[in-house]
Amino acid sequence: MGIFSRMTDIINSNINAMLDQAEEPEKMVRLIIQEMEDTLVEVRSSSARVLADRKDAARRLEQVRSEAASWEDNARLAIDKDREDLARAALQEKRAIEEEVSVVEAELTATDEHIAQLNNEVSQLQQKLDDARARQKALTMRSQTVESRLKVKKQMHRERSEEHTSEL
Repeated sequence: MGIFSRMTDIINSNINAMLDQAEEPEKMVRLIIQEMEDTLVEVRSSSARVLADRKDAARRLEQVRSEAASWEDNARLAIDKDREDLARAALQEKRAIEEEVSVVEAELTATDEHIAQLNNEVSQLQQKLDDARARQKALTMRSQTVESRLKVKKQMHRERSEEHTSEL
């Protein structure tokens, strides 16, 4: 499990507890959202680096495959010229390069898996960020509702006290 997914799990597992304990839940949610946005930026920049590494590996793979084909052509040319010793040397070079092709292909596969994992983490984090933003909106609306109810109650209380004082 990646460090970013662990961090988001910790944040999400504690979000409700922190909101319950917080004096100002809106500020806490805003702080959590900021942390999640920062983490999302880090994950996306990490994804960009991994994509650049993948492109480099793909270029290197193409280059190594081309080099292997070149050694095979050299071996055929040596056989055509009746130079069996040169053909064997060229085929040995081709085998060595084919091993490098295998290594680069494995690296490319690992990079693709890492990209898929990072994309998954980005989508999960984005979903959690959207949930946190929705909670923030709900808290803001709840706070506004409570404030408006308090204003109405204060106004009603003032009117009643004015009625009582005017009766006296």
